[in-house]
Amino acid sequence: MLAGEMASVFKRPDSKYWHAGWRSVDGTFHLRSTKHEDRSKALGIALEWERVDRKVARGEMVETQVRQVINDILEKVGEPAIDVPSIRAWFGEWIKDKEANKTENTTERYRKVVDDFLAHLEERADRPLTVLTPRHVQTFMAKRQKQKVSATTVNLDVKIIRSALNRARKQGLIQTNPAEAVDLPEQQSVERGTFTTAEVKMLLTQATGTEWETVIMFAYFTGARLGDCVKIEWDHVNLMDGTLKFLETKNKKWITVPLHTDLQEHLSKLATSDKPQKYVTPHMSSLGPGGRHGLSEGFKRIVTKAGLDLQTVQGTGIRKISKRTFHALRHSFTSALANAGVSPELRMKLTGHKSAEIHRGYTHLEMDTLKDAMKKMPGLNPEKPAN
Repeated sequence: MLAGEMASVFKRPDSKYWHAGWRSVDGTFHLRSTKHEDRSKALGIALEWERVDRKVARGEMVETQVRQVINDILEKVGEPAIDVPSIRAWFGEWIKDKEANKTENTTERYRKVVDDFLAHLEERADRPLTVLTPRHVQTFMAKRQKQKVSATTVNLDVKIIRSALNRARKQGLIQTNPAEAVDLPEQQSVERGTFTTAEVKMLLTQATGTEWETVIMFAYFTGARLGDCVKIEWDHVNLMDGTLKFLETKNKKWITVPLHTDLQEHLSKLATSDKPQKYVTPHMSSLGPGGRHGLSEGFKRIVTKAGLDLQTVQGTGIRKISKRTFHALRHSFTSALANAGVSPELRMKLTGHKSAEIHRGYTHLEMDTLKDAMKKMPGLNPEKPAN
């Protein structure tokens, strides 16, 4: 077929459908299945494809016109029209779904990234989702890097955008995910710190008589995250059997751990209260972890008042990172188990880690303690055995 010839249809021996064939104004030959067995319908589609192709090449049609022509073609052959939402509408729909399935803090993190991305796109955010290109994501990432945001944060931003667009791709709204074509910046990880048993006792002394005392003990003796610690309910504490069950919200699964003697005694004292409560720490259960007055900052103040070093270092961005946040208690728990000779399989079971690779990042082994691997995790009262 020579340039300028009219589009035609062909039948391949291995296909039941007619294929449209035509040449662009630059001489490029196109051969595409019409997905129709009726020759007359297939030829009509071929002629329309050729006409649109040439008008676009001459700059006579914009994207909205092309989409309208395609929908007209689909209507002629009895197929439903293509309804592509705007970028803003799609991301808004995606956020609504996250509100129903994710925690409030996670949803807020997603919403912040989406808002920043839409603001970056400016008026383009109201154009169809199909106009998004890797360059739009790349320039957003570059903008974030210029703001001195850490590589870890930038990576998370792009992964959130990628997740939203992956859903659009799976639903057939876009052919490819433009965010997958963007190379993420290399991350510089900061190893988290730990607290020794003596330091945990110092934290508890500072927190004596407050709900923080209970929450710190939860973390040190179970490895639970801050958000999970404050949501532990009395119904999930079994003082008779010496077990505790809590929901690990990150992986959406229940973890059951044996109660350490020190934690069991502490909870037994709290359980004598005549005032019924759903949560073991009712006040803290209603607080969020973030913000200046959030739980995370509250723990940092306890660390400082206890005279302990937060081990703050400069991150890859403008923010400084403290190695010994509340999450360090989770590291302390699994490290104490490792130092006591508890097998990796059991440590993973107790902490809820999905893989050995993730677990290794939480374990801080000391050579001297490895020699005495059969010791059990130390309690807070060294004069009596841990169990």
